Amino acid sequence: MSDSTVLTRQRFRNGAERSPAPAAYSARDLQLEVLERLEEMHDFTASLEESWAKKLEAVKEQRLLKFDSRTLIALGAIALSISGYVIQDARNSARQDSEIEATKARVIRLEQIAATNTESRIRTEVQLGELREGQNEIKALIQAHDLPIKKSVVRK
Repeated sequence: MSDSTVLTRQRFRNGAERSPAPAAYSARDLQLEVLERLEEMHDFTASLEESWAKKLEAVKEQRLLKFDSRTLIALGAIALSISGYVIQDARNSARQDSEIEATKARVIRLEQIAATNTESRIRTEVQLGELREGQNEIKALIQAHDLPIKKSVVRK
């Protein structure tokens, strides 16, 4: 079949199925149709508002019912858990602070000991130096005293 044959058949079918021409449509008919549609829309809007109000009330009731004893107990348990974490964190912070303070005190004490040891070491070195000088003086005196004796022993 060709395309023109198909188009001709479709036109023939469409022409045969067409209804007779509609009657004249007046402005009054348009106004009545618009008013009917407005009334339908008004009814539809009213039913939506009523449905919305019922659903809103149901939601409000559900919200009130959600805070039953189990919910309150669960909220209390959550609050206790959070406060437990806060208290544990505070304890850890306090313990860390006390350890830091103790460490600072130990460091200060060690610095004092180190300073005392340094002073003592310097004093000891000075005293050792004085002792060496004293030993050298004594050696010099002994040698000075022994020289005349040795000379006299060698002469005899």
